[in-house]
Amino acid sequence: MLDPTPRVVLMPGVGMWTVGKDARAARIVHDIYRHTMRILADAAAIGGYATLNDEDAFHAEYWPLELYKLTLLPKEKELAGSIALITGAASGIGRAIALRFASEGAHVVVTDVDLRTASTVAEEIVSKNGMRRAIALKLDVSDEADVERAFAETVRAYGGLDVLVSNAGISSFGTLDQLPIADWDRSFAVNTRGHFLVSRAAIRVMKQQGSGGSIVFNASKNVTAPGKEFGAYSVSKAAEAQLCRIVALEGGEFGIRANMLNPDAIFDGSRFWSEEMRAMRAKAYGVETSQLPDYYRNRTLLKTEVTAEDVAEAALFLAGPRSAKTTGAMLPVDGGVKEAFPR
Repeated sequence: MLDPTPRVVLMPGVGMWTVGKDARAARIVHDIYRHTMRILADAAAIGGYATLNDEDAFHAEYWPLELYKLTLLPKEKELAGSIALITGAASGIGRAIALRFASEGAHVVVTDVDLRTASTVAEEIVSKNGMRRAIALKLDVSDEADVERAFAETVRAYGGLDVLVSNAGISSFGTLDQLPIADWDRSFAVNTRGHFLVSRAAIRVMKQQGSGGSIVFNASKNVTAPGKEFGAYSVSKAAEAQLCRIVALEGGEFGIRANMLNPDAIFDGSRFWSEEMRAMRAKAYGVETSQLPDYYRNRTLLKTEVTAEDVAEAALFLAGPRSAKTTGAMLPVDGGVKEAFPR
């Protein structure tokens, strides 16, 4: 039997929903339905409309050549039919994850405090992958009302949520005896409370759907190997890691998985590595600012540079069906920093 799922849902006094494997397919159903209704109205105006009988309709639907054509369709992509919301997706790791997920069939909600740049990312996804495959939303993850609004808009736009990548974060640096309390509080507002707020909103949607889900936290190498003069960042990220474990504990019975990534030294396109940050870390390691990427690469066991695309590939694994039996896990993406080995 072919898929019996309804393709048109009508609610009197409210409106119409159309269903498809992606936004384009749903739009095609919409257009066909509207066209059919015009035919019905025109036919009724000139004498009446008669549809195929059941036997003829069956032969049309199950025509052997049509069934054979369906077998020639390409294999579904890894995240086909999935809705993914990514925080901090206007640049760096978040942008790379948004692009990678879209290439694997997901419909992506690109969120960031910088709506203009997030919109550019969404437009790039649509141009490459098709109609309504991405939307951009402004989102400050530390603001409870803003988080609730963004998730409500996601559900209105796409009907639900399957994957959350909680990626947004900020850096702060300075020794503990010199660190302003405002910097400490801001680090926790984004790097801890922000992850709590978006994961709470995602869990509520996923529970209501009753179809499980995947939450991927972008933690940090600093979770297992904190850095000198990175106290606020390291402590707030450690709290995020513990949050991930709690989400795994509480979400398991509902089929909601939670896992974390621990990347390190992702320079390409990242707002994390400001000029001030680069200068500070270069001074701490006794190298020139221009030599900082080489320093980080050479301290890894694999002597390799880790890119945002590398982290996106790991996020895809944790978000998709290949890790369907994995929750509460920590996956380093750092080229091999022995001090950061999970213990």
